[in-house]
Amino acid sequence: MANNLDGTVALNNYLQNIGKATSLSWEDKPTGPRHAVEWTSVCKIDGKNVASGNGPQKNIARDAAARAALAILTAEEAAGAAK
Repeated sequence: MANNLDGTVALNNYLQNIGKATSLSWEDKPTGPRHAVEWTSVCKIDGKNVASGNGPQKNIARDAAARAALAILTAEEAAGAAK
């Protein structure tokens, strides 16, 4: 069964390739009533907030944050390579 929750896998693979796999951490916070929880996940690298994401489940919020973080990191890498 395939799903679209591959942002965290892609981010982990990217960080492994650049030797920073152990620098990844998450801050997860649920809000709202128990029957309609909204999760906010913050992706941190080396303790620095890189991106955040929201979703009805923690894994969906983490995936959104991971996708956003990966986009930021690859853009920064491309900008650094262009210099």
